[in-house]
Amino acid sequence: MTFAQGEGAGIPPPPPQTLATTMSGVLPVIPTATPGPFAGVETEEGAIVYDGPANPSFMPVNGPATTAINPAAATYIAMLPSTNFDNGTGSTVQGSIMISSTAGESGVMVSVNFTGLPSESEYGPFPYHIHTLPVPADGNCSATLGHLDPTDRGEYYPCNVAAPATCQVGDLAGKHGNITMTNFVAQYADPFLSIDPSSPAFFGDKSVVVHTSNTTRITCANFQMMSASSNGTSTNGSTSPSPSVVPYTGSAAKISALGAVGLLAIAAAIL
Repeated sequence: MTFAQGEGAGIPPPPPQTLATTMSGVLPVIPTATPGPFAGVETEEGAIVYDGPANPSFMPVNGPATTAINPAAATYIAMLPSTNFDNGTGSTVQGSIMISSTAGESGVMVSVNFTGLPSESEYGPFPYHIHTLPVPADGNCSATLGHLDPTDRGEYYPCNVAAPATCQVGDLAGKHGNITMTNFVAQYADPFLSIDPSSPAFFGDKSVVVHTSNTTRITCANFQMMSASSNGTSTNGSTSPSPSVVPYTGSAAKISALGAVGLLAIAAAIL
């Protein structure tokens, strides 16, 4: 049985709606101009269906994103579930995204390995982002709200690739490119994500969401910590032990009974 876009076999996405008030991850502020870019903008699942015009001079409300030195090395992975949240495309997207840091260095390395994406000509290109909340126990990708956006850029103006510090921190596709093929493998550095739980750019308790070109959420998964180690120092001068594999125990972790050994094997395959 096939499904029309947006119908799905599980929880259907909410219908498009017209913005009248600010929504998480959509716009940082309501423009004062009338009608302005805000009025009449259609959204689906809390995201703008089509971006507004390019605006290279636009700055986030809280200023550009900053980088910080990692206090420790850590690796997080988000494994996509075996069934998609929205089956309207007739395909099943699987794979993982792994993000790791090195103690004493800034930013993170991102390794992406997704397979089974639907037809790019029909449904793509496919954006993917880190979203504000984890996936709940029922697997509802809509509950993850908008993109990780500590600088409060919003979604109306598309990311300016030439100035990635002004983009949403969680907008991986905007900064590093959309998915444009059925099987997608990529590796890149992102200087603005953080493994420090005290940082507003921390992603370890959040989720990754893969979309079709019209922002429909195909699939999503929570990040889990695979490993972490201390660099032997901290801001107060004390030392801390180096934990072994420590899973993230938040709600609806999408990694099932793989265990630490299975996760490490997947990580080795990605690299």
